[in-house]
Amino acid sequence: MLKQMIKCTLVGSLLISTCINAATSTLDIEKDGIVGKYFPSASIESRVGVLVLGGAEGGIPEQLAKPIVDAGFPTLALAYFNADGLPLELEKIPLEYFVQARSWLKNQSNIKSDELIVVGWSKGAELALLLASKDPQISKVVAIAPSSVVWAGILKDWTKVPASSWTEHGQELSHVPFKPSGAVNGLRDLYTQSLANRVDGHKADIAVNDIKAKVVLMTGENDEVWPSPMMAEDICEKMNAQRQNQCEHLDYKGLDHLLNYQFLDKDATMNQTFIEKLQGS
Repeated sequence: MLKQMIKCTLVGSLLISTCINAATSTLDIEKDGIVGKYFPSASIESRVGVLVLGGAEGGIPEQLAKPIVDAGFPTLALAYFNADGLPLELEKIPLEYFVQARSWLKNQSNIKSDELIVVGWSKGAELALLLASKDPQISKVVAIAPSSVVWAGILKDWTKVPASSWTEHGQELSHVPFKPSGAVNGLRDLYTQSLANRVDGHKADIAVNDIKAKVVLMTGENDEVWPSPMMAEDICEKMNAQRQNQCEHLDYKGLDHLLNYQFLDKDATMNQTFIEKLQGS
């Protein structure tokens, strides 16, 4: 589902300005305890670091990180499965891994120690909100195609029943399992029916009322994976009832799960909106 990473192009002897900074650091489990790529800011002033979390595609989310890097943010594009030294599949990923990633990022030079922006799409959006519900130092979340609940993991073999996507202190988090009750015509059917058939007593709800961060949710009306517009409305309703204007939901008509990738296009209006939300506008 994920498009290939936009590659740098050499035109004559000039490198196009949108190419990834040559100062990029590649991180691995043995040396750093995490897997990812770090793109430092060119600014000598302290800036808020951005932790970028991909979705069910796995690996290092360079495509999602690229517009954030281009906007000048110091950015850690973090892999959490499907990369060397990490679980092969998205199941039972320990939240402690992300605490370690946060600490690594905040220890870099010219990074503000008391703030953190987290950006995620799809499963990474679910994760971003979950992390923010547990970490008051996360100051902003920008989530594309978010979830209001913790879901079961995603396995390549759909005949197997996955455990929770996430664990904490060695224990699986409460989650909504896949439990359709009728004909399933695509993933959105699977997730929508599973939500309707949940019997967890709302234990799998992400505790969004515990989030201290400013939250921006971006959804596509035609999300074909899960009902992100409905879940985003639920999230913002809960948060804004507690603190006015803490949560903002931008729903884009006619667009899909990842907004047809329009927010990644530097020339698109949606890209400008995305960057403005990161900057605080």
